Parts: sequence; C-alpha cells; structure tokens
Amino acid sequence: MTRKLFGTDGVRGTANAHPMTAQMALAIGAAAGRYFRRESGGTHRVVIGKDTRLSGYMFETALTAGLTSTGMSVLLLGPVPTPAVGLLTPSMRADVGIMISASHNPAHDNGIKFFGPDGFKLSDEAETEIEALIEAGVQPAQAGNIGRARRIDDGRFRYQERVKSSFPQGMRLDGMKVVIDCANGAAYRAAPEVLWELGAEVVPVGTTPNGLNINDNCGSTRPQAAAEAVLAHGADVGICLDGDADRVILIDETGAVADGDQLMALMAARWA
Repeated sequence: MTRKLFGTDGVRGTANAHPMTAQMALAIGAAAGRYFRRESGGTHRVVIGKDTRLSGYMFETALTAGLTSTGMSVLLLGPVPTPAVGLLTPSMRADVGIMISASHNPAHDNGIKFFGPDGFKLSDEAETEIEALIEAGVQPAQAGNIGRARRIDDGRFRYQERVKSSFPQGMRLDGMKVVIDCANGAAYRAAPEVLWELGAEVVPVGTTPNGLNINDNCGSTRPQAAAEAVLAHGADVGICLDGDADRVILIDETGAVADGDQLMALMAARWA
C-alpha cells in the first residue's frame, strides 16, 4: 500500500486543510486506537503532548475523541517538548505516544507524530497499517468500553527531572549567564526552569507564546534575537530551540552561531 498521509515524520500540513483537519485527526485517533488495542495486550493507554500552536487544542480534542471511542485511555500532557513524549511514553507504560507539532514550521502548520511503546518513532509498517484502517473505517467500542481521558499536571516536571538527571553528577552552572530562546514553543517553561535549577542565571527569549508566534523571528531558525541578547547581557552562551524543542543551535559569547553540523563535529571530536 502506498502511504498518502504519513510522511517521514508523521502527518503534517496547514491547519484546517487536508490532511490536517479535525475530521482527519478524529479518524487518525480512531485508527490508531484500533491498531494498538489489536497489537497490544497491555494497558491500552496513550500519552499526548503538544506545542503552543493555536490549532493544538483542536487536534488534541479530535485525537482524544477518536482514541477514546475505541477504548483507549488518554493521558494529556499539555505543552511539552517532543522528547518529553518519547521519554514519558515508556515511563507511563503507554502503548503509544503522540506529539502534536509541526516542529520549526510556522504557526499555521501543525502535525501528528507517533511514538511506539519504547519511546522511539513508530515504524513505517505500523503507520501504513494505521493508514489502511483509516481508509477501511473503524468500528467504535461499545458504550461501556469507551476510554477515559485525563490531564497529567506533572508531566512537564517529570520530564524536567529526567533532563536534570542526565547532567553530569555534581556539575552545576553557578556563575554562568545563559540566554535561552524557546521559540515561543513547547519548552517555554521547561528549558528556563531546568537551567535555573542547575544554577545558571537565565536570560529568557521567546517565552511568551500566544498560539500564533511560535518560531516567529526567534528560535533555532532565527538565532539573531538570541545572539543579540547574548551580547546585550554579556552572557556566556546562548541556546536556541525550535518550536517543539527537538533541535538546538548554540551561540558563543561573541554572538557567533554554531549550527547542528558544527555541534555534531565538536561532539564527535570529543568522543573520538
């Protein structure tokens, strides 16, 4: 079967235009729920996160309706970075994780990305089967077997603790001034809080999302704002994230930008 919906990173497009409509999100949720109930004898639980786009509420609601209609229980994390969904899916013993985001794209776009129970991107084979179920249609569960949905208020904090635990034991950021540009996106609370809790003096940029300003002249696709803040505040380093905080650009104390290729080269040299 040739896939029509799923691309290399889930389903993505302009909000309220095919395929990113509420109706399609409902169908995707129902098909995914049927697929995972069929494939797993486990908890039949799904974790959903999102970034700060205005359309995220619409897609969160539609996916939840589709999933619960097939008997899946839904745990709603609210705005969290994409890596949080990957980490919390296995931690919360979920069958599947879903992130609602279009990453570094502008605010009018959105997307739906699946994670398997291991926290890694869902296989192409699984996405193909879900797409086949969308085309075939899904029989809803009986009334007594409809799933439940509830918000998880501490999901972001669980993720933040996991991030801090990955920091070298005993190392702190005391005395460092750090500019963090969150692109008005999913990490607008998590990233500044983690840096502050590790001891840094934090200069926040792009931390006032309004649903329409994600990635708007800020974040990893527009590092100039953070570079200017580094120079203006005499910061030691600048960190630029994208809208769902799954990519990073660094800025040194002179305002020079280090992109992903340069960062990988530096890490490779260190680990060689």
